[in-house]
Amino acid sequence: MTKKLYLIVAIVLVSSMLMSACGVPAVAPAPAEPVAEQAAPAVAEPAPAEPAAVAEAGKIKIGMISAFTGLFSGFGEMQKQGAVLALEEANYMAGGKQIVLIMEDDQLDNEQAITKSKKLVEQDKIDILTGMVSGDEGLAVADYMKDKNIPVIPMYSASEDITMREFHPMIVRTTWTGAQSMDVFGYWLAKEKGWKKIYQIGEDYSFPWNQSGGFMRGFCRGGGEEVFSVWSPPGSTSDFSSMIASIPLDEGYDAVLYNGGGGDAVNFVKQFVELGYDKKITLIGQSNTFEKPDLDALPVDIIGSYSPHHTADDLNTPEWNAFKEAFNKRWGRNPSAASEFAYSSMRVILRAIDAVNGDVSDKAALVDAMLKVDMTDDPRGPVSLDPTFHSAIENVYIREVAKAEDGTLYNKGIWTVKNVSQFGPYDPETYLKQPIDGNTYPPQKCSDFPPVMLDAENVYEFVEFGK
Repeated sequence: MTKKLYLIVAIVLVSSMLMSACGVPAVAPAPAEPVAEQAAPAVAEPAPAEPAAVAEAGKIKIGMISAFTGLFSGFGEMQKQGAVLALEEANYMAGGKQIVLIMEDDQLDNEQAITKSKKLVEQDKIDILTGMVSGDEGLAVADYMKDKNIPVIPMYSASEDITMREFHPMIVRTTWTGAQSMDVFGYWLAKEKGWKKIYQIGEDYSFPWNQSGGFMRGFCRGGGEEVFSVWSPPGSTSDFSSMIASIPLDEGYDAVLYNGGGGDAVNFVKQFVELGYDKKITLIGQSNTFEKPDLDALPVDIIGSYSPHHTADDLNTPEWNAFKEAFNKRWGRNPSAASEFAYSSMRVILRAIDAVNGDVSDKAALVDAMLKVDMTDDPRGPVSLDPTFHSAIENVYIREVAKAEDGTLYNKGIWTVKNVSQFGPYDPETYLKQPIDGNTYPPQKCSDFPPVMLDAENVYEFVEFGK
């Protein structure tokens, strides 16, 4: 009887230890890899009778919110993979402290994003918050966090007002805004290719509005005449046939710009080709339209289609090649802009923690350390941070879809513009006096633009890609 009792106790103890070691997956999104695997060095110790404050003293908690399910889940997964790679390279250590990554899936829902933020702040007691994929998601989180005294580092969320009109000192965005790459793109199409009229079909929310605003400012400034726009709520339909059939082919439009990403982009582009419109009018995209991982699902008929971004798949620098090799080795596929942005953001966080020797109690000092991180070795190219608005100044690449030797599609760089800020060629004061980008602003006719927005002191210099 005694032996049986010992055996039962032993089984209970072992079971308890296993449950303790696996406790973190409860906060992980279903399609992502379990957080426990990523944070194992920081959570695997047994829990003896030491006080909780002592047990947690050697750990720094980073909360990460993203859309791991829903319309943009592909971007969310890529984002997770980039962040985890950076943490694994650092062995989940920074400033002599163990790093715990706690992931939450907001399902691309703004209310869920706020709920998850509240949980991370109040229950998990995070030191830093990062992640976010969509523009609305990022705006909602930034607004909720503005009085929490916790640094917020948006990874892929690109609504410009996060680091403009709604900016607060705890925000550090090491990545991009929606208008940043599109201003360059619009200017190039009008100035260098001589295009005058664009027919735009876009997702009706803040990020595509900002992409559209940047595109229209650049296009009109470069000599364009009109960007006609039709809007549809994201995820509201999988059948774009009627919208495509309504494209006026006899009104002199140089191209159709699809201003959307994720599942919407896949459906739109496939149907555009299936209906034969790729033979009737040129298709171009916003930054996410032809972006990985969705590019892998698109037809080869889109070869030659243009889009802008801050990454290009054929970058050939030591930094990009090392990142690409490491990412491919870890995840079995090539990186995307979303994964590079997450990797870059997480490296800035870790380097800042190193700079403050692991003491993250002074959040203002931690943010200051982030702003001073050297990002000249960033995989996508050298990046600097604006000390006033805490936003990235970086390269923009004009790209075209090409076919690799193995038959896969990739975004081939053709032109580079260096040192582009979130304000493009404008001074911040002039830019911020303009209305917020929306589905009715800027005006569709370039002749209706405020004159000050058609005249910028700085002019882009287009450098051949790779030079």
